[in-house]
Amino acid sequence: MTDAPAPLAGRRFGLVPFGTFTRTLTLAHASHVGTVAAALLIVALTLDLASRAERIVAAAGGGAASVALLMGWYLLLRICDVIGNLLPLACFMGLFWSEITLTQSRERIVVWNGGRSPLQSLMPLLLLGAAFGALQVAALTFLRPAAVAVQIESRLGSYGERFDRRLKPDERRWIVLANHMVQARVDFRNRTLVDVQLFELSEGGRLTGRVSAASASPGDAAGVWLFRDGSRWIAPTGEAAGVGEVRRFAEERIALPLEPLWLANLGIDARYLPQGTLAALASLPGVQEPSYRAWWHVRIAQAVLPLGMMLMASALSMTLLAQRTLFKPMILIGLAGYFLYVTNNVVVWLGEYGQLPPLFAAWFMPLAMIVTGLGLMARIERAGRGGPSPTVLSRPEPS
Repeated sequence: MTDAPAPLAGRRFGLVPFGTFTRTLTLAHASHVGTVAAALLIVALTLDLASRAERIVAAAGGGAASVALLMGWYLLLRICDVIGNLLPLACFMGLFWSEITLTQSRERIVVWNGGRSPLQSLMPLLLLGAAFGALQVAALTFLRPAAVAVQIESRLGSYGERFDRRLKPDERRWIVLANHMVQARVDFRNRTLVDVQLFELSEGGRLTGRVSAASASPGDAAGVWLFRDGSRWIAPTGEAAGVGEVRRFAEERIALPLEPLWLANLGIDARYLPQGTLAALASLPGVQEPSYRAWWHVRIAQAVLPLGMMLMASALSMTLLAQRTLFKPMILIGLAGYFLYVTNNVVVWLGEYGQLPPLFAAWFMPLAMIVTGLGLMARIERAGRGGPSPTVLSRPEPS
């Protein structure tokens, strides 16, 4: 064996966008990510179907063909819903799998000895990052809201139960506003309140009046609601004794800071709403709900999350598994991927609940992973080790 010069020495940085190396590695990475994504989907759908199978069979209400069709339709809707949750983890684990195969087959050493540095091997990741990023945005922005809306409308699965939009005879909701409290049955589809009790409060929180009405719907002007067939009770003022004044009305317009669009989507989590609805709700001055702004930004930021996950998997593998696949580093890298996935979700949740600014919650983890992954690769390149002291095999010199 004879020592060979470090492959990075004196080599200019440059990328070959669509060469054989790029095509081969891109297809290999895509195959591994797709396999991991399919495995995660199978596990998730199996667990989901195990608890819903009886209800789906009952909802089909027919023979085996109708049950199979409804089951297939439900599974398709669930795939549209969960793929956006699973794809980032699949990108990390699939890329990690690819890196393990490159180490075990010694292909990484061959590539590095050929003069291609870690930074010059980025093109497959950039191409797949763009493709999976587009899929991630489409899944969260279009596929999931559409799938959830279909399940709500057809009352199918857990979303059909949780977000049922029908007017229920015995379900009354409390809505707390700045100087009002509302108790009513909600007709979500018509954006109407039914069997309404409106409690009017002073700035100090004192009850100043109560309105009871058969229904209430948005009026002609913004911030005005039309109450029908009801009565108004006015609390006594000052030290006056008595029970207050009661008067009936057929219709009465009341200034009420209750947004009809917000009422129509009451109870549905922001992550399940269409992007246009999120933008409209986030821009309404009377709606103080941080989850709408947070998820509007998150869906855009998720375009770079798959790239960040793949860069971290590749950089960690090049750092810890450059020549040999040892058990402990493999476990540590796998745990690191799961940690990054969970941490990203936690940061998003904190933004959803208003504990972090929406922009920070959406962009921090994806950008941090990209910067860290590129930094690790640049460190390897600066150290001049596309692998530790790469060597090539040659025939032994005759003695």
